Parts: sequence; C-alpha cells; structure tokens
Amino acid sequence: MSRRLSFSTAASGMIADRCDANMISSSFPPIPDGPYQPVPEFVMSNWKYLGDKTAIIDGSTSMERSFNDFYNTTRGLAGSLKYEFDVSEKSTVCLFAPNHVDYLPATLSVGLCGAKMAPVNPLYTRDELLVILDRSQSSVLIAHTSTLDTALEAAQKSQYVKHVLVMTENGEVPPVGVMSLESVKDHDQAFDKTIRNQHDNTDLHPYLLPYSSGTTGLPKGVCLTHSNLVTNLMQIDEAEADGCELGKSIISPLPFFHIYGMTFSSLYSGWKGHPVVTMSGRFDLERFLELVEEHQPHRAHLVPPILVGLAKHPMVDNYDLSSLKCIISAAAPLGINTENVVKKRLGCNVKQAWGMSELSPLGLFTPDSNIKPASVGPIVSSTYGKIIDGSGKSLGPNEDGELCIKGPQVMLGYLDDPDKTAECLSDSGWLRTGDVAYYDEDGYFFIKDRTKELIKVRGFQVVPAELEELLLTNDLVNDVAVIQIPDEASGELPRAYIVLQEKNTTTTEEEEATKASIYEWVKGKVAPFKRLDGGIIFTDVIPKSASGKILRRLLRDQVKEEFAAAKLD
Repeated sequence: MSRRLSFSTAASGMIADRCDANMISSSFPPIPDGPYQPVPEFVMSNWKYLGDKTAIIDGSTSMERSFNDFYNTTRGLAGSLKYEFDVSEKSTVCLFAPNHVDYLPATLSVGLCGAKMAPVNPLYTRDELLVILDRSQSSVLIAHTSTLDTALEAAQKSQYVKHVLVMTENGEVPPVGVMSLESVKDHDQAFDKTIRNQHDNTDLHPYLLPYSSGTTGLPKGVCLTHSNLVTNLMQIDEAEADGCELGKSIISPLPFFHIYGMTFSSLYSGWKGHPVVTMSGRFDLERFLELVEEHQPHRAHLVPPILVGLAKHPMVDNYDLSSLKCIISAAAPLGINTENVVKKRLGCNVKQAWGMSELSPLGLFTPDSNIKPASVGPIVSSTYGKIIDGSGKSLGPNEDGELCIKGPQVMLGYLDDPDKTAECLSDSGWLRTGDVAYYDEDGYFFIKDRTKELIKVRGFQVVPAELEELLLTNDLVNDVAVIQIPDEASGELPRAYIVLQEKNTTTTEEEEATKASIYEWVKGKVAPFKRLDGGIIFTDVIPKSASGKILRRLLRDQVKEEFAAAKLD
C-alpha cells in the first residue's frame, strides 16, 4: 500500500525555520501523548513475566542471560551505584565496553538512579576516552576486561572519576584492587523504580549521553531525555509492527555504544521481549553466518559493510539463512546494487532506516509492507520533515536540499554547549541534519550526500578536525587537511593531505617511508576506524578561504576526478 504524504499550505516566501511550506507529516499512526515513563520502567515493564526466557546470547563468548537475570541485575546494580558509589541525578556513569551480556542492565541501572549514562567506543585510546570522561564529568567508569588497561590509565588522569568497575566473562577474576560488576550485582537495597524526581522531568532531564560530532566540529555530548528515547522506541514500533513478530529473536552485531545498536537492538528488543544474538568480539562474517544458522533469527540489524559481505562472499552459500525475513540497514548509505543482490541471494527483505544521535536516533524508516529500493523510508510517527535550500526555503518533491526534522525524539541539546546547539536546533524545534536529501510524491526520502564534513567508516563517525589537530602535533607536519574517499567495504576512509615541515624526500622510497612513519604514528594514537587507511598525499599547499577555513570541497572534487579517471582506465 502506498503511503501518501501531506503538505502544509504555509506561505512559501518565508525562510529558515519559519518556512513550513512543503512540510511533510508522517503517514504512520501517531504515538500516544505524554507524559512518558522513565526509560528503565518502560523497557523493564514485562521482564517479570518473561522470566527465564533468553534475553541475550553473546555469540563470541557463548555467555547468555534471561530476562529474569536482566531484571535482578538491573535492580541490584542500581542499589550498588546509588548507595555504594554515590550515583545520583547529578552524576554521569561512563560505560566503556563491547557488547557484554550485562550491557543493557548496566545502562538501565544508571537510569534508575536518575543519572546520565555515557556509552563510549571500546576501541578508544586513553586520550580519546579521557576527553569523554572529563567533558561528561563521569564519576564512575564501567570498563570491560578487554578495555581495563586503557580505562585505568584514563581514570588516573581524569579529574572526575572516583570509581572503576570491570565487566568480566565466564567467572574471570579481576585484577587486585578492581571491583567486578559481578560482585556488585546484588544489593540489599535493590530497586526497580526510577527516583521520584525523574518521573516529573522525563522531558527535561538528560539520561543517555552519546557523544556525536553533529554536523561539524569535535565530539559533543548529545542530551537525550527519557521522553526522547521512549517516544523513539514507540516510533520504531509503529514502523516495525507489521513485520516484527513478538518474541522472535533478532541478530545484531551492532555495537551497543552506538545509538543505532543501543536503541534498536538493545532497548527496543529488551522492551518487546525479543532475544538478541550479538557478538562482543571483532565482527567475523563466518561466525555471523554460523550464528544465523544456529539460532534462526527472523530479523537482522546490520550496516552496509556487512551487507557487502553478504552480497559478495562465496561462503554465504554454505549456510542456511532462511530464517531471516528482513534485514534493516542503517548508519550509512546502502548502495542499491548491494541491496538488490542481498535480497535476491538470501530471499529476504532488505530495508533502510535513517537517523542520527541527535534524533535518539530514528527519523525515517521503511515499513515492511512498502519497501522502495534505495529509500530510507517515510517520516516516522508524530514527526515532521522538510527539505530546505541554502536560503532556508522549503522545497517540493524531487528537489535536493538539506533535510530538517522536527519531533518528540529531537535531542534536548548538546551538553554545556549552547552555541553548537543553536547552530543546528532552531527555537521552534527544527533540527538541521546536515544531510542532502530529497523526497518523492509518496513521501519516501532518499539520502544523497552530506553537507557536514563527517567521515563515516563502517557507520562510525570520524571528524576531520580531530585528525587534523592530532597530525599538526607531529614534527613532520606543517599543514594538513583530512577528507573522505569512497571505499566499498567500509563506506568511506580518511585520507590526509599533508604539507611537510621540510620537503626532504627526494626519492619514491623515501616518500613512502615518510608516509609509513606518519601512518604508524597516527595508528598508535587513535581507534582503528580513524586510521588513515584512505592514504596520505603530500602536497605543497592546503586550499583555504580568505578567513583561513580549509576548503575541503576542493579536495573532494579532486578525489571525484581521481576515481572517475580510474574507472575509465
């Protein structure tokens, strides 16, 4: 069934957020009006009745938990955090771990205390983690055995961290002097109701604090309230209601620290009672295929690089993947060819969604009943969208412009950063996404490009300014600009254009040795997805405007010409 869009009839001559001509409303049923419960009560509402039903299986370690385990662990951890570690509504707890089976209980226990929870990429280096710890003012750091050394180094340098806890696996004993999360799961003052004040402030108090670069700049804490997240969970449910069978398992190797994995795979599945099959270790396609065959999930939450593997790798034909009815792809654009090949090869639906941390994250989502290839779907429930040109004028169907979203899932703002908040969020609630898109006559959106200069590597955000700032501390580097280049496996990769302090490379061998030296230096200081795997190019000058702003678009134009010429060859 085709879902028709509706338009407002406001005057078309107004600009910026005042221009609501061609404003698109959702074709999905609206979600109920608030006030809403805090996230923990909302997600945990059925856990006592689900009992010993499996809640999560870690395909990397074979560890698993039941919903009864989830319920008891969440309550007990909340008691320990509040009464033993002084976690209150003024606190922030940082979670620095891969997809451990206790990730969701840890997340919800922080919410029960009324505190903020900052999930962090477990691949971060000490310095990267330290930035998040100090910007969020985290007093408790929950790490994992695989991240503990980095966590302890960062905690020692942080001016805020008072306690470090560690998630262990299969009965591991933590190092001397470090408390395990397992040892504080039980508390004689366990509780399952969020502190009273949170019930009165679900639309005002930040709960989840993912760090995002937004449209530009260095990482900023995205303040997502309890209401933001609860409304987004209901919006997901409206779009999934016609295809997601209650109680059926889902496979998701997505990292839970990422807002896509957190909201879709962890919170939503926890609320609906869907067992989640995940992977805490490094993604391995063969292991993923084994898990699908073994556990027979009916839906998969994936990112484009995994779908490329499903489309191309010969080993896929060796496994029974017939249980999969639908694959949801998000976090980066999925090519239509890959989408079609996977659909035909696996015999299941492939649909796309679009969002960002600032939207909790969902803004556009395709229903199972009406999938359009290459589209990220229509606007979700109780939400409005529009496409604007450079002057702020709203555009009609099939016209390219910047996508703007307005709805109850839009963030409260950036933590302690009103200036950056004002750059992307209008007084009337419109969020400028920085993505170039258009919509068709049915209200289905298609993402074309980004006005923002973020680089997306396997769905992870890489900020050019962050890498540039780091490279400028290298003694060999005089000036630098970082841009993205396209890559089939990862979506995009960072490439650095560097002006050397002294041009002392006279042969190809010397030049390659210098590039290798810089590459290895960066490699030791950043997470793997931030490495300069798009290459290093030495240049005589970095293009800049009169005000000194790097003109990255000129470098991106060079890359387009380079790849176009390569195709001709």
